[in-house]
Amino acid sequence: MDLDEATAHTPLGDGRYAVDLREEFAIGGNKPNGGYLLACLGRAALAAAHEAGAAQPYVVAAGIQYVLSPDLGPAVIETEVLRVGRTASQVSARTAGVAARFTLGTLHDGSTPHWGAVSPVEIAPMDDCPPMVHPQRTGRGGIEVRFDPGHRLEFSEAGPSGVGDGELRAWMTFDGGRAVTPAELLYVVDSLPPATFTVLATGWVPTLDLSVYVRAVPAPGPLRVRFRAQVIQDGFADEVFDVWDSSDRLVAQSTQLTALRMP
Repeated sequence: MDLDEATAHTPLGDGRYAVDLREEFAIGGNKPNGGYLLACLGRAALAAAHEAGAAQPYVVAAGIQYVLSPDLGPAVIETEVLRVGRTASQVSARTAGVAARFTLGTLHDGSTPHWGAVSPVEIAPMDDCPPMVHPQRTGRGGIEVRFDPGHRLEFSEAGPSGVGDGELRAWMTFDGGRAVTPAELLYVVDSLPPATFTVLATGWVPTLDLSVYVRAVPAPGPLRVRFRAQVIQDGFADEVFDVWDSSDRLVAQSTQLTALRMP
């Protein structure tokens, strides 16, 4: 099942939508990946805004807090359209233990920054990057991840281990290189294992708070991604995710606060 199918929803009326949280996008057994949850909520938020008359086609900013992690299976998303505007519209969405807010806007194919830029990170050629082998994430939804040899993770019965000094770099392709939609970027920015695994081995690293900017409509082809831990302190870590498309444009960024069970 691909990501589009896995985020599909059914309107229930009064801003409520039924979804089925799929095991293909699970992490930690019976729990959905955080970026996948954000993508589900974002798709419902867009539907609610359009029903209220909003014209903006994309989520351009999102923020989500994970108070509790819901189980896989049927769930209900409740939305509230906060504002319908000419330039931007705002919507909130929530499901069991998770609350998010979204800003909707318009993005244009092939647009470039008027000012400012973030240069793409250097990664070895794709053929020189081994595919990620993970008991839960390999081949998820037709998505392939290939780690840069100098910034990678490996998984064994003993747990994850890696090199990169707090930084993961990878190529990511969807279904053989098709263009990734802006809605799918909400998943991409939380799709890799924790970058902290390259620094120290811990158990589950739950995300507490995630903020996302979607900056452009990606061109077809592989995405170049970097996930880096900035500071680990007092049992918390903040991590930054950058995404560039095949034309070397920065198309999405996220920052997240995670909790660590320090050894």
